[in-house]
Amino acid sequence: MGELTDRFVIEIGSGTVAHIIDMDADQSEAESRFSLGPRVSGEKMCSRGYRRPGDQRVSFADFTADHDIDKDGFEGDAPDEICSYCWSNTQSAVGEAQERGDDDIAEKIGTVGYRLRWKQKGRARDEWYDIVVSPETTMAELDRLVCRFTTLDDFHLRMYGLEDEYLDSSLNVLPDHQYEEAGDRSYTRASEMTIAEVAERAGLWEGDRLGLVYDFGTPSHYYCIVKEVYEPDELETVLDDNDVITSTDTAAVVREKRP
Repeated sequence: MGELTDRFVIEIGSGTVAHIIDMDADQSEAESRFSLGPRVSGEKMCSRGYRRPGDQRVSFADFTADHDIDKDGFEGDAPDEICSYCWSNTQSAVGEAQERGDDDIAEKIGTVGYRLRWKQKGRARDEWYDIVVSPETTMAELDRLVCRFTTLDDFHLRMYGLEDEYLDSSLNVLPDHQYEEAGDRSYTRASEMTIAEVAERAGLWEGDRLGLVYDFGTPSHYYCIVKEVYEPDELETVLDDNDVITSTDTAAVVREKRP
C-alpha cells in the first residue's frame, strides 16, 4: 500500500476540503479528465473546483498525521478533511492498480482478445457498436470496421490514441494513406501496429478506453470501452459465431444498437 499511497498526494487549496492528486498521471499529452483549471502536474481525482499552481501539496502520510486521521491507506469512508469524490475515485484506482499488478493478468496482456464498445461523444446512448478484436488485428482492420458504421471516409483526417487524446496522441497511429500524406515518420501506419502492441503499451484490460479523434479543426471524438476480455479459445468461438454482422480476417462487429 505504501507504493500506491506515494503515487497520490493531498492538495490543499482554498476550499473546505483537500483533494487527491494522482502524480503518475501526465497532463503533457492530454487534458486531464477532471482538472478544470490551469495545467499543473498530476491529475485531480474529481471534477469539483479548480486547481491553482500555488496550492500546497503534501504526502498522504503527512496529511493524515497533521490531521490526526487514523488511516494507513484509502480504506473505508473518506475523512471529513478530504473530498469524498476524490476518495471514492482513488479507491477505484488503487483497486485497479493492485489487480493489474497481478502477475497472471500482466502475462495475459498482448495475448488476449477484447470486445470494444465504440460510441460517439454526445450520442453514446443512441448508438454503439461492439467490435471484437484479436491480438493480431491491425489498427487498419479496426479502422475499417469503425468507419463502416460512421460517416468517416478517406477525407476525414483521424488519429487513434488512448482515452481522449487530440494532437498529442501517444499512439500516433494514422490510417495508411494519411500516413503517406503526412510525411512524418514519427507517426505509425495503422497496418503496422497490432492490438497486441497497443495492449502492451497501454496495459489494456477490461474497463479501459481507446479514442479516435477526427476533423482536427473542430475535433470530434469516438471512443471505445473494453467490455470483455477473451481467452484465445473464447475469442475463436466469438469470431466464428453465425450472428457476426461483418468482419475482417481477425476482427468482427458482433453487436450494435442503432437509433
